[in-house]
Amino acid sequence: MDAVTVRTRDVEHARAEVGRVFCPHRLTPQPGVHSVRLRMAARRVGGVGIIDLDYGQAVRIQPTPLETFYLVQIPRSGGTVVRHAGHAVTSTPDVASVLSPYDASDMHWSEGSPHRIFYADRRAIDRELARLLGRPVDGPIRFDIGMAMTTPTARAWARGVDFLAAELSQPTDASLLDHPQVAARFEQGLIGKLLLAHRHTYSDLLAEPARHPAPGRLVRQACALISDHHGEALTVGDVAEALRVSVRTLQDCFRRELQTTPTAYLRACRLDAVHRTLRTSDRGMSVTTAALQHGFVHLGRFASDYRARFGEAPSTTLRR
Repeated sequence: MDAVTVRTRDVEHARAEVGRVFCPHRLTPQPGVHSVRLRMAARRVGGVGIIDLDYGQAVRIQPTPLETFYLVQIPRSGGTVVRHAGHAVTSTPDVASVLSPYDASDMHWSEGSPHRIFYADRRAIDRELARLLGRPVDGPIRFDIGMAMTTPTARAWARGVDFLAAELSQPTDASLLDHPQVAARFEQGLIGKLLLAHRHTYSDLLAEPARHPAPGRLVRQACALISDHHGEALTVGDVAEALRVSVRTLQDCFRRELQTTPTAYLRACRLDAVHRTLRTSDRGMSVTTAALQHGFVHLGRFASDYRARFGEAPSTTLRR
């Protein structure tokens, strides 16, 4: 994991340090402002990252096109006027601004508007959208500039962003994301959720009804693949890609044939594997180790799901 922490009151130093994390830009204090109170903590793993950024003063920021990454900028308080790709939005804690890689931006941050910024590599966005569609992406992905953060889907995504930020703040060897396979799985889920939560140029394609000529056969193939590989860094996107269908097609076939989702089926396979491990392990095994070995990242959610499936806490199983 990469991490950068900067504090400075010097405008030119602030511009240079923020530029190293993001891209070249102009930084102009607003009239009457002669310095900044920059606080920046930037943390990254794989193709995603979190930047907590506060200039402490009213400033104007004019970045060049981002080119290789996307940003979702969420004010913690205050407000920001963002102009990007011919559109404008007033961003508040309830409305994030989303910058795509292809156009320059012009932003006016008010005094007292610290931001939590989600960074996603352009290749990671392209790759995850291809998984969702079941085919390669053949054109630029442009998000709408304003993202409402008050919908249930957006709130769920924002909880994932905060979880990512918390784990990236942990000391070395203390984060759930230290394991590359766990980090990759979480990255895919967070980007996939963003692509489903916020409108972009491919949203209509994602919403089209999914059809498959042999749904029963597809589900049997998917179940066999999940049963054989659930202990690996496997996601529903991986399953869909292996079977050469879109994630939506796979989901619809699972609902039609099994009245469940591929995510739920994969989770059940992993829960069963943890249960077997805890029942047969020696005293040196811990619940956390068993859960992580079988692909669970959010340990609170794991414990709840385990209790619902087996009627007892995982620690109870381990003590038997």
